[in-house]
Amino acid sequence: MSLLIAALIGLLALTVSREPGGTLWRMLVDWPARRLGAMSWRTMLAGAVVTAFAIFAAELVIADLVWVLAFDIIGWVELFAATLLVTRLAPGWRSFRALLGSGVRRVVGLRPRSARARRIPLPAKVSDDPDPSWGLAFA
Repeated sequence: MSLLIAALIGLLALTVSREPGGTLWRMLVDWPARRLGAMSWRTMLAGAVVTAFAIFAAELVIADLVWVLAFDIIGWVELFAATLLVTRLAPGWRSFRALLGSGVRRVVGLRPRSARARRIPLPAKVSDDPDPSWGLAFA
């Protein structure tokens, strides 16, 4: 991000230096020069005090800010790594599961079955009795 900002500042500097009398030149060079020339010593002193406080506050906050940014960057890197792992390994995982499943089916198919499982079940006897003895009795 800082490289992009540096490139934009460089582009802005090129634009300002090409047209010394243009609108951008007046906004960035002439107007601030006039305002600085019209400043009193009290205004400059107040600006210096505010700048000193801002630098001091930045020194106090910078250590915490570095930790926050470091954790943020680590989070983005981990999210990128997890996405890469899932997208690259998912097809391989599916084929591995299919290969493993076919291997298990092959091993299970080769195993000898027990005598009970080989027995053919006999069909149930159909009764011609219209009033079976096992039926419910209604009164």
